[in-house]
Amino acid sequence: MAAIFFDVDGTLVRWRGDYGDVLVDAFERAGATVTDERLETYNGRFFEYFGDFADDPYRRAFADVCDDHAVDADPEALAEALVAAEFDAVEPVPGVESAVEALADRHTLGVLTNGVPDVQFGKVAEIGLLDRFDARVASHDPAVGATKPDPAIFEAAKSRVDAERYVMVGDDREPDIDGAREQGFETVHVDAAAADLTAPDFRTLATLL
Repeated sequence: MAAIFFDVDGTLVRWRGDYGDVLVDAFERAGATVTDERLETYNGRFFEYFGDFADDPYRRAFADVCDDHAVDADPEALAEALVAAEFDAVEPVPGVESAVEALADRHTLGVLTNGVPDVQFGKVAEIGLLDRFDARVASHDPAVGATKPDPAIFEAAKSRVDAERYVMVGDDREPDIDGAREQGFETVHVDAAAADLTAPDFRTLATLL
């Protein structure tokens, strides 16, 4: 039996459009005026808080936007609007649904992702696949506290499942593939660029059936 872990963004789900449009949508849902400066501040502060493993980086980043730009809006409402907008904007990567369904019959599946647990797992739930994943590992779970390719997140994944083989399926070569391989995982690189920039090719997963 293998434990097969999937990355989320770019592997299980993708955006229907540009992520910038998702962020604009969040401001509009919360009744806040959108400007380039506000978007830039949000993005910069979010990744600062994310990199520091701060609690609720979404709300903290929006709080800074409200303070720095005198935005008359509730940072909590803005954060909730962004998460809702993200959920509405995701779709399954073409081909992944059938691959997951086939593998789940014979292997233990897991999610192994950088990000806030509720958000990352919520995206997978939006495409109807979350119940197929028994093991769920996210970098910003307080019990993990490490982002790919840090060895600690791969060790956390191994600790969740007792398996003969560990496999990582991902679209980003350095964090997903190189990082996993260094920790003893077999790897499957699903590369959108190799499929005319439209969808990765999941046929290589057939070797795991």
